[in-house]
Amino acid sequence: MNGYQYPRLLEWKEHDGKVTSPEGMLSGRETTVVEVPAGGRSPEFLLDFGRKTTGYLHIELEGSSRDSLRLDFGPLRRSLHVRRDIRMPEAGVAYVDGEYLACRYLRLSFRGLSRQPAPISVRIRRLGLVFSGYPAVYRGEFRCDRPELERIWETGAYTVQLCMQKHTASSAYQFDLLPEPNRDFIRNWRSRYSPYVIFDGPRRDRETWLGDIRTEALAIYGAFGADEVVKSSLEVFLDLQRPDGTTVGCGATWQEFREYNLWWIIAIWECFLFTGDRDFLRYFYPGIRALVGWIRNRQDERGFLFNDGNWMWTLPREGYSSATQCILVRTLEDVAKIEREMDNEPEAARLEADAARIREGINRVFWDGERGIYIDHLRLLNADTPVMSDVNVYAVLFGIADDRQRTRLLSYLRAHMWTPYGSATLDRRIETAYLAPDVRHYGLAGFVRGHPEPEKAIVEFMYPHNRQVWPFINGYEVEARFAAGDEAGAFELMDRCWGNMLRGEPGTFWECVDADTGEFPLRSFFPGSKMDCINSAAHGWSGWISWILQACVLGIRPVAPGFRRIRVSPRLGPLQRVSGRVPTPLGAISAAWVRTEEVLSLEMTLPEGIDIDLQVPDSTLGARRLETHIVRLAADPSARA
Repeated sequence: MNGYQYPRLLEWKEHDGKVTSPEGMLSGRETTVVEVPAGGRSPEFLLDFGRKTTGYLHIELEGSSRDSLRLDFGPLRRSLHVRRDIRMPEAGVAYVDGEYLACRYLRLSFRGLSRQPAPISVRIRRLGLVFSGYPAVYRGEFRCDRPELERIWETGAYTVQLCMQKHTASSAYQFDLLPEPNRDFIRNWRSRYSPYVIFDGPRRDRETWLGDIRTEALAIYGAFGADEVVKSSLEVFLDLQRPDGTTVGCGATWQEFREYNLWWIIAIWECFLFTGDRDFLRYFYPGIRALVGWIRNRQDERGFLFNDGNWMWTLPREGYSSATQCILVRTLEDVAKIEREMDNEPEAARLEADAARIREGINRVFWDGERGIYIDHLRLLNADTPVMSDVNVYAVLFGIADDRQRTRLLSYLRAHMWTPYGSATLDRRIETAYLAPDVRHYGLAGFVRGHPEPEKAIVEFMYPHNRQVWPFINGYEVEARFAAGDEAGAFELMDRCWGNMLRGEPGTFWECVDADTGEFPLRSFFPGSKMDCINSAAHGWSGWISWILQACVLGIRPVAPGFRRIRVSPRLGPLQRVSGRVPTPLGAISAAWVRTEEVLSLEMTLPEGIDIDLQVPDSTLGARRLETHIVRLAADPSARA
């Protein structure tokens, strides 16, 4: 969706006023006239954009009494929890202070500004939004014989598009509360790649987060091929890198999310993998080396990294977290690939050996053979430590768990984590707990300890992560199930998590899901949380399901930089027909799978210069005969420009 957007009128109430042609302003063909007597209650218009969107309010006035236009907006009809008041000019075009809105529903009313009761009059020629997100071209595609999966792909891509906004819009709702250095950075920063960056959400946080970049970037490559937005987002953190080699966790408020530094390296390698842009890799290489130096200075004799950041799902895991060590394994392996690209084979071998040592240590220290899961440690007192999903799915995807371990832990997750609406973060809800007294870096530790009821405060603070459904980790679990051969489980989890959100009201994919009701959560997890719900109704990390459908179901992913070599390995599960398109630097790859009782056929078109590693799993092929028809076309790099 680009350009000008008209909402539709759901309902309108005159109250004490009078309205002529209430829908005229939504078509631009007639003028809506509103008249309110002195002291009277204003008419109200409830508008619906069909699904959540972002844009600059555009109102063309033929005339007004120069009073105030009031906007109440939000993602749900029952939750219009953000308010803006705009002074209307006598005539002409009115904007919302140059700040875009992010909403599905918008309630419009009018307020008099006169000190004495006076009538209000407004003549509105046109009202809508000028789209603010990245003007993306949908170069990727996913089609199959289940329409809901097609809608999941499109909604995931659209959700990510809403999160591609101009850097200057960072932290718009709390910009004046930022320290001056942060505000100066946002005002003055310029990218060599693009003015757009990846936000976690287009309304609530409005800033670039390192852990979010990795997943959103994958969806961006597959849906749009908009590499420049990924590069500019990663560049934010290069420019914020400190002398010790670390960088911040987010690009506006500069919070300390230590393990997000590891995701930065992973995302840099994947950007090179998808683009083959060697100049980009050289530009980031000194920063990578500096961060690896910091990692080595922090590792213990096992190779483990001490985590003193305040993220890890806002569960207090300060110390040697197993999830952090899993991410570290993947990070070191990706750095090894980067060093090999830089012709530094000795360093690559050293990094791979270090990753292997950590992998062995994780299995020795954190594997619970009795239950068949990996454990992690919460820094809480008076609470049974629950099993956490993130370490277990990372262990599958990053090659830490062997085949037997993968089978056992995925069975445990299904039996103990799954809800009707997706897989929960924990296998049990923490009902009572105290923060360990020696924890120093946990987010809002001061808030918890300064609370008159600290036990209640810590449980309240952990609410969004205390056995709730987060599509971010559900995405990793879906991919882990595909990797382990559990196609049925992967498809079922997609339906539970994304199918449920798809049927929800915002029309986009959310930051988290209430595990008990499957609804979009509206509650805030601590006082002062930007005075609205903590949850984001359009969250980019939930949109990376689009890439998972392309990479795992359609089965196309790069295995050599710039798509010079691809692996084609479809996992069709219950599907009989799957087709799609993946943009590459050389031009688009198109593929179509058709499965009958006797034949599995592949029709593929791809540019010259791309080698194919075709690996059709037995679960997809079965006893069928494989027939392939592959057409090579001249490379067309301009197709991605």
